[in-house]
Amino acid sequence: MSDEDSQELNIFKRFFHRRQQENVRETIEDLMEEAAENGENDFSKHEQLLLNNVLDLRGRKCENAMIPRADIIAFPRTGSVMDLADLMIEQGHSRIPIYGDSLDDIVGIVHVIDLVKGVLQKQSDIKAGDIVSDKIKFVAPEKGVLDLLKEMQQDKIHMAMVVDEYGGIDGLVTIEDLLEEIVGDIEDEYDHEDEPIICKQSNGNVVAEGKAELDEIKSVCDLDLYEGLPESEEDDIDTINSLIFHLIQRVPSRGEVINGLGGIKFRILEADPTQIKKVMIIRPNLGRD
Repeated sequence: MSDEDSQELNIFKRFFHRRQQENVRETIEDLMEEAAENGENDFSKHEQLLLNNVLDLRGRKCENAMIPRADIIAFPRTGSVMDLADLMIEQGHSRIPIYGDSLDDIVGIVHVIDLVKGVLQKQSDIKAGDIVSDKIKFVAPEKGVLDLLKEMQQDKIHMAMVVDEYGGIDGLVTIEDLLEEIVGDIEDEYDHEDEPIICKQSNGNVVAEGKAELDEIKSVCDLDLYEGLPESEEDDIDTINSLIFHLIQRVPSRGEVINGLGGIKFRILEADPTQIKKVMIIRPNLGRD
C-alpha cells in the first residue's frame, strides 16, 4: 500500500469514527427528546441528569471545573513534614501541591502516603521538598474536560495545575473535580456538612440553598412548595433541586427564572452543571427583592 493510499485510509477511519460518535450522541438525544414528549419513563430522573451532563461535557473546559487560584491549598517545599501533616489533617486533603518561590513555581505534589513515610523516619529536619513527587501535569484553561479526564486516567495522575497564557497558576483540577461535572458533588467523611441556608426576607420571598428540604422551608417560612404536586410524586421530590428538576427536566443556569406551581417563581442565584447552589423563591405578587 502506497503512502497516499495509507493516508486516505486513515482519513476515512477518522471520519467513520467521528460519524459513529455523532450517531451515538444523536441517538441518545433523540431518545431523551421522545421520552420527554411522550411522557414516558424510559429514563429515571437521575439517569436523565447524568446523560444531560455527559452530553454537555463536549463543550466544557478545564476552567469550568477547576478550583480557582485563590482557593488552592499549597505548601512551601522548605516547610517541615510535620507542618505539612497538620495542614493535611486540617484540610482533609490526601494530596497537596508543593511550591518553591511562589504559587507560580509548583515543583510537585505530596501524597499522604509519601508524607507518612517521611514522618515514620522520625527525622525532624525532613522538608516537604525531600518527599515531593515531580509527576505533575500542567494544562491550559481551554483544555476540554473529557480530554483531560482521559489523559489523567492514562497517565495515572490525580491532580493537574491550570496555567494561564503567561505561565502563572490559574487554578487546580483533580479527577474528582472532573467526575463531579458528571455526577455532582462527591462528599467523603472529611467534608463538613452544614445545615442548608434558608433565609426569609422582609417582603416574604425566600433565599435558600438548592439542597434545602421542602419540609424545612414549609416549617421555617410557612411556604408549601408541595402544593399542586400529585401525591404520587411527593416521595421523590424532597429538596428544591429535585423540585425544579421535576419542573423543567434539566439543571437551570444562573440567572434563569423558573415558573413553579401556584404562581411561585424560582430565580436561580447560583448553579453548576449538576445542581442548584442557591435560589430565590418568589411568592406570587411579590417582587424580586
